[in-house]
Amino acid sequence: MTRLITGGTGFVGSELANRLVEQGDKVVLFDISPNINAVKKIKDKITIIRGDLSNWSEVFNVVKEHNIKSIFHLGAMLSIPADVNPWAAYRVNADGTLNILEAARLFDVEKVIFTSTTAVYAGYALPINESTIQKPESMYGITKLFSENLGRFYFKKFGLDFRVIRYPTVIGLGARTKHMSQYMSWMIENSLSNNPFDVWVNEDTRNPCLYYKDAVLALLMIHDAPSQNIKTRVYNLAGISLTAKEFVDEVKKHIPSAKIAFKPDPEIVKLMGKGFGFIDDTCAKKEWGWRMRYDMKSMLEDIKSESESKINYKS
Repeated sequence: MTRLITGGTGFVGSELANRLVEQGDKVVLFDISPNINAVKKIKDKITIIRGDLSNWSEVFNVVKEHNIKSIFHLGAMLSIPADVNPWAAYRVNADGTLNILEAARLFDVEKVIFTSTTAVYAGYALPINESTIQKPESMYGITKLFSENLGRFYFKKFGLDFRVIRYPTVIGLGARTKHMSQYMSWMIENSLSNNPFDVWVNEDTRNPCLYYKDAVLALLMIHDAPSQNIKTRVYNLAGISLTAKEFVDEVKKHIPSAKIAFKPDPEIVKLMGKGFGFIDDTCAKKEWGWRMRYDMKSMLEDIKSESESKINYKS
């Protein structure tokens, strides 16, 4: 089976590609700015296509020419770039998802797995489940919610097997684009490199997070779940829920040399407010057996190990 990953050389997409190759799948990566270094270990086993989600012909061509059977649609403009250029964000995030869904409909793709975001619940500080009202205020959140509903329509109208994971902040090494909650990953990376880091949200901002290896595990699990189990269709993942201050304290506990200060950015604070309430992911647990493997301690230990491996590899 051939799988397509949009945004395929990001740190989630590249890890997903590795896992799919390990299980014997053919993998095609579609990325507007491919980071070949991210997939260097498997570059001879995959196909990498430079392409733009907002260009329907490029999307249609890759799906048709490679006889794609399932799509992991990860590609998107993230929160801060999307607010800076909402017109481009609409083309990439909204039109891009329409192009993916149309290609899937026209060329007999079996299923589309879409990654959405807890940003659709922006400013909601009470407990959250799939029935909680969504009023996103960022262009990123708005286009993600639009894409969710568009996929629901394609399921109802055309029978396309469309499945969604709403990620909290995904943490891992090597993320290149700044977004509102990117302070979590970059805080860890800078601390490991013995560089100071300023956090751009308030200390009491609560933001859930998930290690990227768990993020990939969730994609594989929801993809492989039997169709009859998929009842909710759009699923929250709870992740690890900490305030920014609690997160900093955990990082300092594991990296005592960390030099971290709080310097809130008024624009980001305005968008994030107090962050998010506790998220309920019972539906994912019941319907396709979701279980998070990494807590804060094991996540930080694994990141430290990965960082040391990369340093040793370079030397």
